[in-house]
Amino acid sequence: MNFYRKTGVFLVDQLKLDRPGKGKQRLQQELVSLSLEGRMAVREYYVRKAAVFLKILTAGILIFFVCLAFWAKGGEEMETGLLVRPGYGEGDRKESLNVQVAGEETSQQLEVTVQERKYTEQEKQRLLDQAAQELEHLIRGANPSLDEVREDLYFPASLQGGAVQVSWSTVPYGVIGEDGSLKGSEDENGTLAEIQGTLACGGKETVCTLYARVFPPELPEQERFRRSVQREVALADADASCDETLKLPEIVDGKELIWSKRSGNPAPAVLALTLVLAAAVCLEMDSRVHQKAAERKNQLMLSYPDLMWKLTMLLGAGLSMKGAFSRISEEYLRSRAHDRKRRISYVYEEITCACREMQSGIPEAQAYERFGRRCQLPEYIRLGSVLSQNLRKGAKGLTALLESEAESSLNERKNHARKIGEQAGTKLLLPMMLMLGIVLVILMVPAFLSF
Repeated sequence: MNFYRKTGVFLVDQLKLDRPGKGKQRLQQELVSLSLEGRMAVREYYVRKAAVFLKILTAGILIFFVCLAFWAKGGEEMETGLLVRPGYGEGDRKESLNVQVAGEETSQQLEVTVQERKYTEQEKQRLLDQAAQELEHLIRGANPSLDEVREDLYFPASLQGGAVQVSWSTVPYGVIGEDGSLKGSEDENGTLAEIQGTLACGGKETVCTLYARVFPPELPEQERFRRSVQREVALADADASCDETLKLPEIVDGKELIWSKRSGNPAPAVLALTLVLAAAVCLEMDSRVHQKAAERKNQLMLSYPDLMWKLTMLLGAGLSMKGAFSRISEEYLRSRAHDRKRRISYVYEEITCACREMQSGIPEAQAYERFGRRCQLPEYIRLGSVLSQNLRKGAKGLTALLESEAESSLNERKNHARKIGEQAGTKLLLPMMLMLGIVLVILMVPAFLSF
């Protein structure tokens, strides 16, 4: 706990968070009014706020790294080897999977493309001719020509922006896959393969026949095995293109495979949520300060007439204004000592503060003026000025003046109480509307069900 507080003090000092600035005046004035510590209350609030922010940020970062560690460790094993295929019109989806040979500890990461479920569209004949011309250039892929093929060929599933569907077949079988991937050729002189692409558009079909000489790829063992797995997945995908799911191969090149799927990484979301939560907590702290300041203002408004009558009676009993302030403060402190649960009275707290200032050597007139400014309401500021001026000019007529002020403040108190009641009634409108809606639902649902 001391670490966060010390860090909060450091941040407040370095960033000067407690210094007056644009957008801070209202909050800082309310903090000063709610505490007797003045500017120290402002500093303490920002230190506490920085400490809370650091605690939330630390917890969020820890959760972030824990999620990142679990995510990096791997995904869940897919017992059935099934991938859910995208529906019609949703487009192809790529899945990042881990493949592991049974009995071995190492695994490989593969990116598998799962095609969408196919359906037939009606198109025009000219699209077939354009697709046939386009196909002769696309099929070579990364190879310079079809006379020497060592890289995978490009067998597009559709052409002309999806208007023409293409299906593939190759002869001999086992040299070129239906997706254009090379399964390999053991002949160093190359194997001549016939490629037939059937173009379908609007119920019309045309066949494009091309020839390619396939040479053995120069690949390491691990890469060859990787391509073998990808070819088997592509074959399984093509065979079950109309099924709801895709069954992944369990054995490739005589090796048993174990499939697993890497789940989404929750770490970035956790980090973002941490920052949002920290900002929300800080805003909530500011909101509570504003709420307490509003409650203090309302209480001071309602307490003003009582204070005027008490001062009037005490002055009429022969006490001086300083004595009246001291008597009110002593009674308040005595009642607070007997009843700890008693609600705090802000006006009597300010009177107690004024008495302590006078005891510490501050002039009486200045103490009255400071009392009015701390209350921050026009009535109290006027009262502080009146008491200060009468102290300098003499107390003649002060009792009558306070009595007149007490009578006028009663009317202001009634108006303020009426305003508070109207605000409370406005806040009840939403719950009342919700209750009305519930009652209507309770009455209407049985009526509809009876038909």
